[in-house]
Amino acid sequence: MSLSIATGQPVTLTRTSTIADSLAPPMSLPYSFDLCRRFVESIVTVSDQQIRQAMKVLFENLKLVVEPAGAAATAALLGPLSDSLRGKKVAVVICGSIIDAHSFAEHVCAL
Repeated sequence: MSLSIATGQPVTLTRTSTIADSLAPPMSLPYSFDLCRRFVESIVTVSDQQIRQAMKVLFENLKLVVEPAGAAATAALLGPLSDSLRGKKVAVVICGSIIDAHSFAEHVCAL
């Protein structure tokens, strides 16, 4: 979707590669693109490494075990949004615990 917004039209990718696969569909459809163009102020992207770090922070500080997509918003808060949101009250919805212990450990222990 970030590429679609940047180019002004729905984009189809030949491939995507991320640990947060549910956040990276290979295309944006006209309906969802139109909704985002009209109502989304900005889109922030984060790296797989930032997501892994957020997964670790959520586990160590809040004892939450979340899948990569569930940690993406926290990764954005800790990374690209940290300066612009410093000192502000922010709510984050953290969802997504469909991850097994082995996969979680592989991501978090990779740090």
